[in-house]
Amino acid sequence: MNVLLGLPLGLPLLGAAVTTIVRARRAQRLVSFAALFGALASSIAVVVHLATEGDIVVSRLGAWPGDIAITLVGDRLAALMAVIAGALLVLVLAFAIGQRAADERSPFYHPAYLVLAAGIAQAFFAGDLFNLFVAFELLLMSSYVLLTLEGTDAQIRSGTTYVVLNVVESTVLLTAVGLVFAATGTVSMAELPERLAELPDGVRTGLHLLLLVAFGIKAAVFPLFFWLPDADPAAPSSVTAVFAGLLTKVGSYCMIRLETLLFPGEAATLLLWIAGLTMLVGVFGAISHVEMKRVLSFHIVSQIGYMVMGIGLGTQAALAATVFYLVHHIPVKASLFLVQGIIETETGSTAFDDVGGML
Repeated sequence: MNVLLGLPLGLPLLGAAVTTIVRARRAQRLVSFAALFGALASSIAVVVHLATEGDIVVSRLGAWPGDIAITLVGDRLAALMAVIAGALLVLVLAFAIGQRAADERSPFYHPAYLVLAAGIAQAFFAGDLFNLFVAFELLLMSSYVLLTLEGTDAQIRSGTTYVVLNVVESTVLLTAVGLVFAATGTVSMAELPERLAELPDGVRTGLHLLLLVAFGIKAAVFPLFFWLPDADPAAPSSVTAVFAGLLTKVGSYCMIRLETLLFPGEAATLLLWIAGLTMLVGVFGAISHVEMKRVLSFHIVSQIGYMVMGIGLGTQAALAATVFYLVHHIPVKASLFLVQGIIETETGSTAFDDVGGML
């Protein structure tokens, strides 16, 4: 079972290496589907194991000692998120091939897509903050390639905004990880709750805010949301579906871990303010646009606010509702972007005025 925990990360990375060498499109497709189906099957096996035999699975890659190993930790939430992500990645790839997407015909599409899949799996199963930072870097590099793969002016412009802001996010997160290690002597998620509780209030608050800013950028909460409505409309629909369905949810997932495991209940009021403002900005942004991708992108911002509200409330019922909505939001929002892609292919436009309104 410990070996299975590493497969959602290892198989996509292996597939990325193979598709980088093998440029034949049919071979790349076969390798990509094999890697993604293997990752999905192993995630399902982890979920079944956790449901029947235990609450947590730990894997140290390479059998290195715990203090230096890349540690993967799977609990029911992480494994469930990995299953949903794996299923979505398979379906979106099938959509891109079926729609004959221009970006999918690039020899670099499949390697970048598989690296993105590996980064998502590593983010869900990361057992320490530094490995979480590495997962975010995998997400950043691969998503930037996918965002700008066709090389249009709009993609380069929005891609530049995306990468600059995410470099800021990476810098903040790496700084926070370094300071956490300096203050506690560890970055392990298992050890940090006890170590952080021993710190002075001011130090603990500073570390908390740094991590909250880093994860808030990834989740696109107010006032750190502006990269999302700019990046999504420029990307191909298959890429946008993954961005919309998964990337912001990785940030939301990390916020759940941050506020329930590392700093439980310490920023409830701040989170509720952030949630309310995120909801309002998302709604007002959506009603001010007529292009489908921008409307849906602002809807994502608003709906991230619902999740943050549940985290801020912090009760068992609120957190259960947050997880339920998080799991529901991934396939639904991705499906909406795929439908938008079909409409764009059939009509050449996604503006409501050009396609007969919303009815």
